[in-house]
Amino acid sequence: MIELRFINPYKVNKSPLQLSYQNNDMDVMGNDAALVMRFTKPHAINTSPLTMRFGDDTGPVDPTLPILQANIGIESSLSWLNPPLITQVKNLAWQTQSVKTEFETAFSNAELVPVAFGFDWQTTALVTVQSSVKWGNSGYVSNVIQMPYKIITAIEYNEKDFNWLTQLDVEHTEFKQHWNSSELLKTARELHWHIKPLLESRELVIHYGETDKEYICYWRNHPFKGYVNLEFTAPATTHNGRLVMRFNNPDKVCYWGLPGGLVRGDDDVPTIDRKIPIEPQLRNTYIMQPTINCVRVSDDLKILINSVNYSISRGQFSATCNIKFCSRIDFERALGHELKISLNGYDFYVICEQPSTSNRFANASYSASCRSRFALLSNPYARATNYANPTAKTLAGIMSDILVNTGWSLDNKMIDYPIPTGAFTYTNLTPAAALLSVAKSVGAILDINDATKTVSVVPAWPVMPWDTANAICDVILNDSIILEHSTSQTISQEHNAVFVRGEQQGVACKIKRAGTLGDQFANDVVDTLITHNQAARQRGTCELANSGNKQNTTIRTKLLDDLPPIRPGMLVGITYTDSVFKATCDSMTINASISDQGAITVSQTIQVISNV
Repeated sequence: MIELRFINPYKVNKSPLQLSYQNNDMDVMGNDAALVMRFTKPHAINTSPLTMRFGDDTGPVDPTLPILQANIGIESSLSWLNPPLITQVKNLAWQTQSVKTEFETAFSNAELVPVAFGFDWQTTALVTVQSSVKWGNSGYVSNVIQMPYKIITAIEYNEKDFNWLTQLDVEHTEFKQHWNSSELLKTARELHWHIKPLLESRELVIHYGETDKEYICYWRNHPFKGYVNLEFTAPATTHNGRLVMRFNNPDKVCYWGLPGGLVRGDDDVPTIDRKIPIEPQLRNTYIMQPTINCVRVSDDLKILINSVNYSISRGQFSATCNIKFCSRIDFERALGHELKISLNGYDFYVICEQPSTSNRFANASYSASCRSRFALLSNPYARATNYANPTAKTLAGIMSDILVNTGWSLDNKMIDYPIPTGAFTYTNLTPAAALLSVAKSVGAILDINDATKTVSVVPAWPVMPWDTANAICDVILNDSIILEHSTSQTISQEHNAVFVRGEQQGVACKIKRAGTLGDQFANDVVDTLITHNQAARQRGTCELANSGNKQNTTIRTKLLDDLPPIRPGMLVGITYTDSVFKATCDSMTINASISDQGAITVSQTIQVISNV
């Protein structure tokens, strides 16, 4: 098939050649006639309006574009107009220690000259570089280069600032360069700290005290050595494109330890322990004036009561209480309301829930069962809901989501760790039950402060029962304030190792008691929140602490100005002559009553657990 295409209208050009004859006074038809050729304008080469193309029946076929072959995962396309290329070398310098990156170009055209780029960084001086690339002899060629050689992520740990140390010798410098054309569009430079002190008038604050362990992360082998080869296998054509270079992620290393400055803090460096135990004074005579007071929180209306029994133990999210009222009027005023009970100056907040009456001849009694204020987040006051973490969160973030819009605040004393997206879910649970479930998953209990509406998540065993000898007690009791004392023992199998596992996005860890062979295994523990080694360590430690023979000691003591209520989870020390017996508080009960003669009695009874 032949296709004829006219690209401009046809026109008849007048010839620039004119012919004339001269006879030199002779006849025109004679033999001596001469021919004269005269050109009246310059000769012009006209372009033919006819274009001939050969192809198939479907239409014209454009030439096949050259195929660019990428090497080692590099997609690239460069624009140029006419060969030959001009050799160009640019040196970019930043950071310390020489790392070389080479760009090699090779074209099939014999006239092309390879182009090499040398990148040399990590030097003593910081140099800001702006560059544009031009090659070819037909003008400027567009070129786009992207170098995402460092993934920009959120900083997990950043400690600052020692900006009173200034001036040169950069210990650590991080450069971020982005460009989208031949001209440098943006260069960001971050200097973290300096050495060679040149002191200025800045405020220096030094913090001291106990330091919590954290995850400390740093980049290893960054930037790393490498090179890039660009191979061109087809002749140069005019084509717009871009060059994309991809680099591997830097190697990131994290370890669990004490945070420090320029030098890593060793894990075995002791912290300053300023824990001071509560220890009532030893006296010959104790003069007591117990008090009982009960008011309605809504309007401070006084409620008369005969007795109150307030108790709480580990594993509960709210305390239970039983109140006996003086009269039916007081009973009706308190029913369904929130009450504040003051015993020897210590306040307890309860909700009067379940009424109970008892009648006999010439005598009637009115009482009610109560729960502490945190019960407002449980049935029947709060509705059960479903939850699934939509984004990656931490343990504290999960618990904060449970308490959102409840008026309660969180005080997390457990080691925090990340939880992947969708790893934690619960169904048909109230906020109080859900928070208790999360705490049990990591071997913790809830310590509720009803006055300030604060929920503290603390370890069920702050001190391991086999390691109480070197621990500092929270409360120390002497025999002069102990009213009653009794002991009993429970026998159970002792374990020194346990396997703790997560689920789809969890981890599997073997937790072993230090100093043992780790050959006596407890039942495996499986929980959705075991998504990190720290979660497995905390839960496994609690499981090992619960095993073994235990000694249960019940102690009834007083409630004094210098002896507040002993809360579950506290380490209690009991002095006998020159020795101290240490155990963990498991439950606490406060009893207060008024006799028929008006005598007031207030005491607290605790149950402590220790290893035998």
